[in-house]
Amino acid sequence: AIFLLCGTQLVEALLLVCGDKGLFYHVAKRGIVEQCCHFYCDYYDLENYCNT
Repeated sequence: AIFLLCGTQLVEALLLVCGDKGLFYHVAKRGIVEQCCHFYCDYYDLENYCNT
């Protein structure tokens, strides 16, 4: 499934997908908003923003 997620919906989806791994955020990598809010993203796109 693909999603258009913005704001709190995007944060909640990331928390759900990443779980205990937590989120990876790098100031230079702001692509998640452009990818998931301005365009569409799927589960695997969200997973790219989780800690490894």
